[in-house]
Amino acid sequence: MNKKILALVLFFTGVVFYFSGVGFGLSVSGQALFALVSFVLLYVAGNGGRERFYLVFLTASSSMLSLGCSFLAPTEMTGPFVTGFRMSPLVILIVSVLIGALVMFWYKKSDSSNRFAVILLNVFIFNWIILGINVRFFDDWKIENWLTVPFVVLIFITHRWFKLSNISYGLIFAYMMLHIYGSHYTYAEVPFGVWMQDAFDLARNHYDRIVHFSFGLLLAYPLREMIMRISDIKGFWGLWFPVEFVLAFSAIYEILEWFVAIVFGGDLGVAYLGTQGDVWDAQKDMLLAGLGSLITMFVVMVVIWYYRRGDFWREFTESLRIRHRKILGEDALRKFEKLIE
Repeated sequence: MNKKILALVLFFTGVVFYFSGVGFGLSVSGQALFALVSFVLLYVAGNGGRERFYLVFLTASSSMLSLGCSFLAPTEMTGPFVTGFRMSPLVILIVSVLIGALVMFWYKKSDSSNRFAVILLNVFIFNWIILGINVRFFDDWKIENWLTVPFVVLIFITHRWFKLSNISYGLIFAYMMLHIYGSHYTYAEVPFGVWMQDAFDLARNHYDRIVHFSFGLLLAYPLREMIMRISDIKGFWGLWFPVEFVLAFSAIYEILEWFVAIVFGGDLGVAYLGTQGDVWDAQKDMLLAGLGSLITMFVVMVVIWYYRRGDFWREFTESLRIRHRKILGEDALRKFEKLIE
């Protein structure tokens, strides 16, 4: 196995060990069991290469999270999809491992060129259905998901003629999981945010801040991929335009969020906004999204520089050169005046 993948396996095993205690309330022996099983699954997946490790990690961990949210110990449930069915941590672990094993088998046996994206889509639908059960505030859940389904359908429809890289699909999947996890509880009441409040002595639940930061961190790369393939831009602009798009989409979302909150009003509007009394919530959310995108583009820049040092600086400097010395606005006006004379 590649040493880098082994390091990732060990790192995520440690994460599972810690958060299985925090999230599932397990004893040390239970945490050790979770960590051991996770290590075996990820180790086997890692032996199949980086792509299979990436896929299995995303699907198994997200399924474990979804099952735990809905069936471990849900409280204050509303809506038509409330059930008394419960699962123990051990059962959740077994089901998640089985999903990971099924994903490995599917990936190995399929010869489809888009198998990675198709598997992620199916696992996302499974997780979305699971997280639609035993939700905290059903009316807010419906509003939070009003963009989720169209966005996923759009990606599915367009992927045949504009296929993204598997890295991009994985990043989009991770972001969408963060979103539907938040909508299960409402963003202001996500347990992970509560844990952060207690652990770092914070004044509010910052889970919504994490998701906005992740919007830039996780989606800047897919946006860069789309921009570069559509416009063939390079150099500085290939790194800057994704940041601009993230900031633009963040602003559009905040405007839509404000509009929806006004339309529905009352407690539902307040729950959807999730400002938690912060009058600068929208501005901070946009700032965090932009910061996340800047971090991602910096990483991309370092990677490109490391592998293509000569080409990187040549493309970077050429992208800043002025190609058209004419003042195009005045030139266009003169042509227009000649047409109407």
